[in-house]
Amino acid sequence: MKPVIGMTAMANEDCGKVYRCNQTYVHAILNAGGIPVLLPSNGADEDYAALAEKLDGLLIPGGADVNPLLYGEEAVPQVTMARSADDTFEFAMIHAMAKLNKPILGICRGVQVINTAFGGTLWQDIPSQYETNICHRQSGPRYEAFHYVNLEKGTRMAEIFGLDKLAVNTYHHQAVKDVAEGFQVCGRANDGLIEAIEHKEKYIMGVQWHPECMVDVHKEYEPLFKDFIREASK
Repeated sequence: MKPVIGMTAMANEDCGKVYRCNQTYVHAILNAGGIPVLLPSNGADEDYAALAEKLDGLLIPGGADVNPLLYGEEAVPQVTMARSADDTFEFAMIHAMAKLNKPILGICRGVQVINTAFGGTLWQDIPSQYETNICHRQSGPRYEAFHYVNLEKGTRMAEIFGLDKLAVNTYHHQAVKDVAEGFQVCGRANDGLIEAIEHKEKYIMGVQWHPECMVDVHKEYEPLFKDFIREASK
């Protein structure tokens, strides 16, 4: 039986009352051997534990900014849109899955949600808060790499890829700042900005770039999804 992977779907009212998750995430999980199931961002507290029991893994995709109030800060002027209901739903699902020791993978917003769910903080706006000479928000095709990420030796992330350095795409104005307790940095850009974190004991990891948009062209990204699915199959 293929593992069932829950993927959170955010409310999007810009194009009608819909829940949205990009097809690239779905295809990446399908191609790696999993069964993707979309999870709408709603439900009562008792629903989260029930959902976690039925899932083999959880993927938190990209999306809007995390509400800074959830990590003890007020929004800077560059943060103008957040949906606390989505944040709360994903926080609850992350903790429910972690309690059951089931694997969790976060992508872009996903790594930020994971970090803040466990008590970490974020750079709310990289251009105004973090000094860098690297582009972190490209406008080119999503399969194009724009900067490097250096992987930390001895981490699971480095073991998965079998590389010291990756060329990644980049679509974010926020990033992990203070790493949550129990986690470690496993990837940084050349400007020092944190690009990947992982839990020191559990299979909970997140990356700031979008590997699901690159994997069809850059096959070196396949191991990330295959390792996640392999872990979810246990």
